[in-house]
Amino acid sequence: MKLKILFVDDDINILAGFRTMLHSMRREWECRFSTSAIKALKLVANEPFDVIVADMRMPTMDGAVFFKKVAQLQGSAIRIILSGYSEMQSQLKSTKCAHQFLSKPCSSDVMIETIKRVTELRHIFTDESIKTLVTRLDALPAIPDLILKIRKELEKPDPELNRIAQLVQKDVGTSATILKVVNSTFFGFYEKITSPSHAVVLLGVDILRGLVLGVHLLKGLEAENLDGYSVEKLWDHSLQTGYFAKAIAALETSDEKFIDCCFVAGLLHDIGKLVLITHMDSLYGPVLEAVREHGGPIVDLERDILGTTHAEVGAYLLGLWGFNENTVKAVYYHHSLSICDGYLSPPVVVHVAAALQHELAPHKSNYIFSPINMECLEKLGLQDRLEDWREECIKNMEDSHERA
Repeated sequence: MKLKILFVDDDINILAGFRTMLHSMRREWECRFSTSAIKALKLVANEPFDVIVADMRMPTMDGAVFFKKVAQLQGSAIRIILSGYSEMQSQLKSTKCAHQFLSKPCSSDVMIETIKRVTELRHIFTDESIKTLVTRLDALPAIPDLILKIRKELEKPDPELNRIAQLVQKDVGTSATILKVVNSTFFGFYEKITSPSHAVVLLGVDILRGLVLGVHLLKGLEAENLDGYSVEKLWDHSLQTGYFAKAIAALETSDEKFIDCCFVAGLLHDIGKLVLITHMDSLYGPVLEAVREHGGPIVDLERDILGTTHAEVGAYLLGLWGFNENTVKAVYYHHSLSICDGYLSPPVVVHVAAALQHELAPHKSNYIFSPINMECLEKLGLQDRLEDWREECIKNMEDSHERA
């Protein structure tokens, strides 16, 4: 089935350019074009679209308002904003309404690659309501106390970016949201930024103030929706898995980008659980109850009850938000590693790190976690490294206890 894509721009010449640049995709994509946001909303109200691309600055309705209405009408549509507008406040406002941000002029290669990437995992959901919920998300909940500390720091006359960076990288939702923003083409960084602390430094005080104090991008967690589930333990597991992944990677390479990617992928590997627990507690409740009663494996129970898993939900969200392929794959495969590319990759590192965290710091005595895929390690010739990795993770735990 062809992808249905709607392009919205008040400039007829821009739309003509889109028609020309996307001609090569005519067998795979069905493209529609509208010069009016109001007319486009009528189309969205009457027929489904997989992807909607719109200009940020239109005369009757700006892109942020347009996409807010699109999300209400058609929650599962992927939203891409296109902008040549330089006013930072407008750019920041758009971070809450779009999944991807592209700068004008946009080449055909960039447009085609972006659409292909954000639609790559759309097939994984059998339940349209879950797909819609994930697609509607503009940010993820964070630890309330951490948000308060970040706000207080930013309200100071001379905030310390290093202090903010330390706070950000301790939280799953905040790290994901900040990395989504910094990797938009608005900021023009040539390579994907994989370190939350580096992202904070690159954004700087003024932009962070706009995001946190202005458009209120970061949200505190509403504890009443959690039905007895300990999100604090989820955060602890995620952060420690990130540190384990970083420690394992550092044993094998001095490549800082690889090490940062492993840390972020480890930190975010269970982001799908955070989405399901905080936004679909009524559907996810039976899964948590089954885990409490039977111990797991949780991915099998999720598949039986929901038709999908938290790994798939997390990978889909990060793919929508433009995270790099290694991070998305690491989240997708962290329970069931089925790819062995012939070399040590972030998916392998995170798979091992998550399993070791469950082994070394179990939250429940009866919890059944996914075992390490030894066949994959043997194919990579890494089976003899496992004990060294385990010892490094134990040392990392001891060091973290001393720091605490």
